[in-house]
Amino acid sequence: MLDVSGLNSFYGQAHILHDAGFSMAAGETVVVLGRNGAGKSTLMKSLIGLVRPVSGQILFQGIDITRVEAFRRAKLGIGYVPEERRIFADLTVMENLDIGRQATRDGLRPWTPERLFELFPNLGTMRERLGGRMSGGEQQMLTIARTLMGNPKLLLLDEPSEGLSPLIVEQMATAIGALRSEGLSILLAEQNLHFAARIATQAVVLESGRAVWTGTVKALEQDAEAHQRYLAV
Repeated sequence: MLDVSGLNSFYGQAHILHDAGFSMAAGETVVVLGRNGAGKSTLMKSLIGLVRPVSGQILFQGIDITRVEAFRRAKLGIGYVPEERRIFADLTVMENLDIGRQATRDGLRPWTPERLFELFPNLGTMRERLGGRMSGGEQQMLTIARTLMGNPKLLLLDEPSEGLSPLIVEQMATAIGALRSEGLSILLAEQNLHFAARIATQAVVLESGRAVWTGTVKALEQDAEAHQRYLAV
């Protein structure tokens, strides 16, 4: 599904990603972990095309998309949920969903508002509510739902549990677990290992923009040295 190698990305003169690389198979759920500033969001933005790598390669289903514009990556089937959510505050839930709509893709069951309301029941009760009048957790659900309306083959989630109440985090984990059970490929950036362990099978740990640990989430949970070296605050 995704093969990343030798990725070097910058913000201005600041070198953020240093030869970062990993791969994931179709249907996998992979979590990218690391402290604040480790490069997780920059990796996500490099994958969707909002940050242009200086060097390295990104293959999506065997296609080199390293120099492809962000909107073309979305058309190829990559969905991106940013950390900042970025819903349209002056539009209703239904209008936000309509904006995300893309054509169906071969081999995928298309997403509809009704399917999404089954996944996120809270949204089904507020179809005509403006995005700006929703809580942070509801906005996060709406952002994921809007992205799913694009019928992605690969879903990128940047810090989906950040700043949410424990109840909403629980609902988010259940929803992402349901997406995984449908066979959707999911890559999420997270700091919360407990949350990630509920939904991911594989892990990549970033430290100063480098991939310093890869393996199963279960192995990472049992690796006390890796916890202390790369994840402890």
